[in-house]
Amino acid sequence: MMNEPESADVSRLSLYAHLHTEQTDQHRRIMRLLSGDILTREMSAAEIASELAAGGFPITEDEVESRCTQLKGWGNVIPSVRNYRVTTIAELQRTKSRYQASKLGARVASQSDDIVNATDGAKEVARELMGVIAEQLARILEGINGGRDPDLIAAAVTTTFNSHREFRDSLRDFTAYLSGILSRYDIVGDEYLALKTTLMRYIDILGTDVRQHAPRISALLTQLQPQIPEVLETLALWQTLTAKDTELSQGRTESDWLWLGEWYAADGETSGPVAFRAATEQALGQLLVNAKRIVTDAGSGHSRRDDLLQLAKLFHLAEDEDAHRLFANAFGVYSWRHLLLGDDENVPPSANTSWWNAPNVDVPVTLRERGDRSARGRTATIRDAVLETQLAYQDAIEQMRRRKLAAAELIAAGTLDGVHLSAGAQELLHAQLTLIDQATNTSENREAGFRLSRKPIAGVSTILFEEGVLTVHGHRLTVTSTESQVREEAAG
Repeated sequence: MMNEPESADVSRLSLYAHLHTEQTDQHRRIMRLLSGDILTREMSAAEIASELAAGGFPITEDEVESRCTQLKGWGNVIPSVRNYRVTTIAELQRTKSRYQASKLGARVASQSDDIVNATDGAKEVARELMGVIAEQLARILEGINGGRDPDLIAAAVTTTFNSHREFRDSLRDFTAYLSGILSRYDIVGDEYLALKTTLMRYIDILGTDVRQHAPRISALLTQLQPQIPEVLETLALWQTLTAKDTELSQGRTESDWLWLGEWYAADGETSGPVAFRAATEQALGQLLVNAKRIVTDAGSGHSRRDDLLQLAKLFHLAEDEDAHRLFANAFGVYSWRHLLLGDDENVPPSANTSWWNAPNVDVPVTLRERGDRSARGRTATIRDAVLETQLAYQDAIEQMRRRKLAAAELIAAGTLDGVHLSAGAQELLHAQLTLIDQATNTSENREAGFRLSRKPIAGVSTILFEEGVLTVHGHRLTVTSTESQVREEAAG
């Protein structure tokens, strides 16, 4: 981008703040007066109020003073420091506060007026300026080779860049208009014919001018490239403003010329002719898509303009109650209370139940997306769960078998001190440890057929597992079979 600063001053965006307030109309009228048609004006609040009232916009002096104070805070206006001779205190009050538009404030006011007054239609491209640009570049070459006339070179450089800026902006506005209107799906009839005429005829004229003048301009810029330092040196000697922060006209820096050469280049991402050709090809392709959409009723791109106009007519003629029903039927917007869906086994929520507390309901796709309540597809068959039942039964038998093996391992170990146990025995032992009665120091597992006892000792006991070692301080664990104990008790 040409002349882009290294770090933009974001605080300057406050210059646009007056365009988004409740008093925007007052702010814009005040800025329009202070900006002036030719030069910026210096006016007091009383003078501004008087001129606005004469123009049919009544406003008090106090309101103008308040608006100007706000504009001064945003940077759109600056106060005047001139001294005036007055004869009364009233004149002093009227003249002590005078305002004038700042440099950037006047520029923002002009830009906002241009945007507000712009039309939504296509903007004519200033294609005749491409010939002017080529002519001025030729004059710059002649001026450099024929004596380096500063006035001639300065005028040609300024005319070249101003003409290019006008041509580029108008071309950009035209392509933006095309992109916006081609994205619509309701273009039919006369509007489509007008668009087709614009694309077929005017774009062909633009393309012819670009193909004719762009190569010539690119060739002249290539010839001028080695002499750009001499052009800049001549302009620097002719330039009268030499302050550090001076905003120079375009064409006074080498980056300006580099950017201009890239814009008219025959290839590259920043090439204007290449971008224009791509935009026109896309526009013509979209025109064919719209033509296909108009002549056929198939596909999702079919225009619904006539249907929507007919629906709008029905809305206009319907009563309020009928209009609500028509809206629900046309767009599939039904209340959730009338879906009649959900779990049939449970009591459905009442109309006063909050959505947060009511259970979720799975809405069919046809009802959710198209508002169609009719049943779709066939009733699903009842799933045969015999195989799942058999698998679950076998899994339960396998778990019971592993539990018996683990219990047999614990019973065979007896005193659990210095023994090595498997993972299954470890899991069963850990589960049984949590069930030990603190009063009897025992826990019994009737299903597995063993009893776990805990006896106090002076030292520690250890149990070895595959994952590590369990150390029990002050106790020793013992596992006995409940069946043997029962037999012993019966024999005694």
